Amino acid sequence: MSIVQQFLEATVDGMTVTAGKNIPHIAIVTIEDDFHAYAVRKMLQDCHSVKCDIIETDRLADSGKITWSLTDAIAPTLPTLGGGEVDVRQLNLIWWRRPSGVTWKSLRRPQLPPDVVDEAAIDVILNDCRASFIGIVLNEFHGVWVNHPEANRQAENKLVQLRAAQQVGLRLPKTLISQDPEIIRQFCASLDNQAIVKTVAGTTKAPLTTTKVNDALLSSERALRLSPAIYQELIPGTRHLRISAFGDNFYAALITCDHLDWRVHLDKVVVEPYQLPIEIEERLRKFMQILNLRMGMFDMKLNLDGELIWLEVNPQGQFLFIEGLSDVKLADAFADFLYQEATNYATSSVA
Repeated sequence: MSIVQQFLEATVDGMTVTAGKNIPHIAIVTIEDDFHAYAVRKMLQDCHSVKCDIIETDRLADSGKITWSLTDAIAPTLPTLGGGEVDVRQLNLIWWRRPSGVTWKSLRRPQLPPDVVDEAAIDVILNDCRASFIGIVLNEFHGVWVNHPEANRQAENKLVQLRAAQQVGLRLPKTLISQDPEIIRQFCASLDNQAIVKTVAGTTKAPLTTTKVNDALLSSERALRLSPAIYQELIPGTRHLRISAFGDNFYAALITCDHLDWRVHLDKVVVEPYQLPIEIEERLRKFMQILNLRMGMFDMKLNLDGELIWLEVNPQGQFLFIEGLSDVKLADAFADFLYQEATNYATSSVA
């Protein structure tokens, strides 16, 4: 690098300044082979020349890159995709995309040497990687979270979501969460058994769909008692909404599908842009403020009268499939959102 280039390029509080231009540093926290992470990083690099690292939380073990100390002389570092490392203090924004390997401690064998077979040793390694990773980011990162881990965790809880949606005045289906067979049967009977059932938290080990309540389920004492489930009024109709919220901007897609759970029938859906009513945008915005979210994927449904019914939110849900099935350009919009959030922080921290 020439003397002129060295003069033009310097790093200030994690922000690279090149020829007078502020270039923020973003990290995407996810798991291996996450298409969303790769696509958004490419968009950030191509459109904004942003420095963007991917941290795969199910590949922390045996990386040799996790370091933290009480002294500032030793940089707090985490491993990045490609064998590099990042000083967490230099980051302006973290997209807390999909840290499943950390949150649920899923064991993916390639992350450990083949000679590590003792279950106790495996548990120690994964737990210590998890605790060190979380401690480093919570201690040393002072930029913008999308979303903060605690906000993500809280917003993922269906009961918390439902209460927040009720507070902001969104129209909700009649809902019961219970494992009491008698209460469940009474609730469903009040709806003439026109009700659906879905999990409260679900599992990553098997695909689970929303299904209609039937006599076999309601007659099974054991099935009803085993675990709480969400029982809701069945909203008739074939028009569903997937709303991507990036900061204060909302991008709605109308999904037409004859099946109750369109997510497992993407080969049979029609997807097109949809203009959200202003009052719905305002209520969704208030919902995000209550739960401290900077992004979220909302599912709603239009009933037969055209009224919008709120169903749920996934604070880190999938959105690129909408772009693949329609003209709704979400990759550009999301990359622009991350860039603006990171740039605003980088600029304010230097000022």
